[in-house]
Amino acid sequence: MNFLNLLTKEKRVAGIEISDSVIRIAFFRAQNKKYKNERRVEQTTDNKQQTTDGVRGQKEQVERRVSEELVLIEEPIAANIIADGVVIDVDLLGKTLRSIWAKAKLGTDYAIVAIPDDKIYSRIFSFPRTVDGTRLTEAMRLAISFQLPVKTEEAYLDWERTGGTPSTNEILLSTVPRTVVQGYISALELAGIKTLALESHLASIARAVKLTPGRITLFSKKTPDGATIFALKDGILRFSRTLPLRFVPESQIHSETMRAKSAFETTAKEPVDEADLASARIRDDYAKHTALTEPGSKWLIALGAAIRGKIPEGADNLVSLLPVGTEEAYAYQKATTFAVLIRNMTIGVSVFFIVAFLSAYFFMLSLSQNANRTITTLSSSPISPELAEQESRIERVNALTETASLLLAETPVWSTVLTELTKLTTDGIVVSNFSAGSLAGTMAMSGTARDRATLNQFKKSLQDSVMLADVGLPITNIAQRENLPFSISFRLKDPGILYYK
Repeated sequence: MNFLNLLTKEKRVAGIEISDSVIRIAFFRAQNKKYKNERRVEQTTDNKQQTTDGVRGQKEQVERRVSEELVLIEEPIAANIIADGVVIDVDLLGKTLRSIWAKAKLGTDYAIVAIPDDKIYSRIFSFPRTVDGTRLTEAMRLAISFQLPVKTEEAYLDWERTGGTPSTNEILLSTVPRTVVQGYISALELAGIKTLALESHLASIARAVKLTPGRITLFSKKTPDGATIFALKDGILRFSRTLPLRFVPESQIHSETMRAKSAFETTAKEPVDEADLASARIRDDYAKHTALTEPGSKWLIALGAAIRGKIPEGADNLVSLLPVGTEEAYAYQKATTFAVLIRNMTIGVSVFFIVAFLSAYFFMLSLSQNANRTITTLSSSPISPELAEQESRIERVNALTETASLLLAETPVWSTVLTELTKLTTDGIVVSNFSAGSLAGTMAMSGTARDRATLNQFKKSLQDSVMLADVGLPITNIAQRENLPFSISFRLKDPGILYYK
């Protein structure tokens, strides 16, 4: 798939002829050629050399000119793939086209495809010159609803405006059963070919064959099951008729052709030239390509489709038997290519991250296995006596440390209480005795205070402590004012604070 077509404005389009027995491809491939252009040197009257473009000295200019190379490919196909213009084996046709396309290596995915005209109905409709624009479109739709030999809901149809005459506007209509088109579309999609337009063999021939300007030429074309006669004028299909062998024996084809010629001359009111398609020549502007082999007439269909592919995008208003017009086909194929690109990028990014994750996972798994093997190897290695002795010492130290920790956890730290009492003892207080029966029980502290105010202040500081609770001070020696003896009782709010954590 050529994603570069999304970024380039110019599209290279191949022409494909699909027949009952052969597939032919024509493709105009761009080539860059170099040529040298030496600037002439002229002698001036004052004996000074001057180049024609005003630059002194003799110079050589190398320019690049773009030319086209015509690539032609012809491959036979099995006889059971297409019959009477209808695809019998879609899968086999798709695989065959994909194989031919891959071997061609054209560098493009786009194509104009010409299919057999066995099931294609074409006709010229004429309207007065005064019927134009919207009125012409409405008149054409009305003519289709009344004069088309098939049901519109069962067929694909399209029309194009021809040159007409000074007094009439002419519309060329072509229609084909939908089931016929779907067979070709499915096979082309299976081959990965992006079809921009689908047309009949006769439409492609009309574009590539050499005609006498202004004159009608009636061609006869042999087919595997009969013959087709058709009239062309100035590159426009004017008339066509299929003569199957089961209805018209080969011996009567010439006489039927003559009768059709006479009838068409009467209808067209002008002389008609007769020619055999097998001896027809290619237009002069394309016959110069050296790739064309004799007889050149066999390349008319593929070449005509390729010539249509040279029409700039947006300017192709010729008949296309696809479900959508050529311009819509361009847009659809671009959107399809872009969607495929995004899908492939998404899949690629997903695959990248999956591979990265799996790589990281297996790398970590490898590290883990190596570590386990290393540990197993170390554990199975013999230990030296020095290491065993050191390990034994460490185990004894750890046991002693654990025992010391247990003892410390069960031994109260009385210094915590003493530190708190020392911090709370105010000036003028002398503590002479401290007693404690248990950590959870009542503790007592006795001594002398300088006076009663100092004693009361000491009691208040004990009551404000976050560590002590239930502070009690019996009132004794009321008459004594100085050096008052006291005895204060209290207990701890949380005895657990005296243990090591």
